[in-house]
Amino acid sequence: MDTSYIPDMPPGPLEAYRKRASFDWKQMKVTLESEEAIKYKYTIWKTLEQDPLFHRGTVAYGLDEYREITAKRVKRLVEYDLNNLSHYTDPKIAMAWNQAIGMYDWPLSAKYQLNGLMCAMALMQTGKPHLQQLAEECINLQSACCFCLTELSHGSNTKAMRTTATYDPQSEEFILHTPDFEASKFWVGLLGKTATHCIVFAQLYTPDGHCHGLHNFLVPIRDKESHLPFPGILVGDIGMKLGQNGLDNGFMALNQVRIPRENLMDRTGSVTKDGRYVTPFKDPSKRFGAALGALSGGRVGITDMCTSNLKSAITIAIRFSAVRRQFGPSKGQEIPVIEYQLQQWRLIPYIAATYVMHLASTNLYQHYSDSTMARMSNDKSQRQADLGREIHAFSSSSKPLASWLARDCIQECREACGGHGYLWYNRLGELRDNNDPNCTYEGDNNVLQQQAGNFLLDVASKIQNGGRVNSPMGSLDFLNNMKTIAFHTFEAKTERAVMDPKGM
Repeated sequence: MDTSYIPDMPPGPLEAYRKRASFDWKQMKVTLESEEAIKYKYTIWKTLEQDPLFHRGTVAYGLDEYREITAKRVKRLVEYDLNNLSHYTDPKIAMAWNQAIGMYDWPLSAKYQLNGLMCAMALMQTGKPHLQQLAEECINLQSACCFCLTELSHGSNTKAMRTTATYDPQSEEFILHTPDFEASKFWVGLLGKTATHCIVFAQLYTPDGHCHGLHNFLVPIRDKESHLPFPGILVGDIGMKLGQNGLDNGFMALNQVRIPRENLMDRTGSVTKDGRYVTPFKDPSKRFGAALGALSGGRVGITDMCTSNLKSAITIAIRFSAVRRQFGPSKGQEIPVIEYQLQQWRLIPYIAATYVMHLASTNLYQHYSDSTMARMSNDKSQRQADLGREIHAFSSSSKPLASWLARDCIQECREACGGHGYLWYNRLGELRDNNDPNCTYEGDNNVLQQQAGNFLLDVASKIQNGGRVNSPMGSLDFLNNMKTIAFHTFEAKTERAVMDPKGM
């Protein structure tokens, strides 16, 4: 296996421990990732390292300074063509991009991805030429788009969103309106200062007064030249947050704002010129799920983000523990704190958990990528439907697991580094604050766990009644074998038998 493209670690106090490794760490890295992904990461990091714009200071940025420098850095990424993933064949490259940029600065990653990847993909999937043109503009930062779903008084309960979009057949326009203050869009990334367009989630009303549920509408909100909001739009920044302050989260209220009928993103339902509602979905719940499909990748991405945070935090803490010396067997002979069982007990389980989450996150992303490609090619097979449901359930479980695990790992690492763990420039505090919202957005963790649990109970019920479940990801195979598993006993009687993977 060729690993010559992976640079050696610099010499220093960690060298003694590295020489004691029982495996080749470079081969392990290639096995876990891929040659193409690793080379791409090093290209990004080397590029950033050589540009003064990406150099880190010794003190935290102020709010306005952080927003400004993040915007400049996003622009520089595009100038370097580091946002262009079309040169690569491995779907893991998009994952590698997120990891490489995110490990440097999560607000920077989010500021580009929300616009240039998530919104751009949603616009492209409509098949409408004017929306596909906007998608190209978003990729190249000529325009900026964001998802407006959450409202001030509603988050997890998406069905209860109260922004309305009423169709006017005389003008062939939709009229978008915020009925009151509590229905204002809130927490929207890029909305505070950046976005020129929004994909607004609103309740669609036809002229007969019937509500057809939540749909997506493209709404221009700011003039691209002056950057001033258009008439009827009240938009602004929500201000300082606990973390991720390089990303401008905003609020918006709409006052009878009109948009063309063609700006309905109608993959799940459309309205004819005379005001009749048409949808390919017979089941309203399936149509609703498809309407939120543009956001379904959020939990997949968060799982990967949290896994990257695990990698960063545990690496910092383990390296510090290997060079930090305290106490020892005799006077004047102190030993690294990693040698103490207590320090090992605190940190090594998180190393194991990081490997597990890396494999789970990579597998989830691979299947999500396959599902996205199938959806774009209009695949309506049963396997595709089964895969979509399984990804939804799996990510509803992996997102809480990964975000809570990263939260606890970062805090343990911070404490395991003693007083020095509290210094700003060691990044543990920044990691903690930037990871914290992963426990909340894209679905409250406790609510998501209930969704995953309900899905598993439904599958188990079908199996108990004599059926079998199709599991493209393989994550539900254990339920197909649950009767055998339930009566399987633990038979290992020696330490060697306990360690044998075949006995698991």
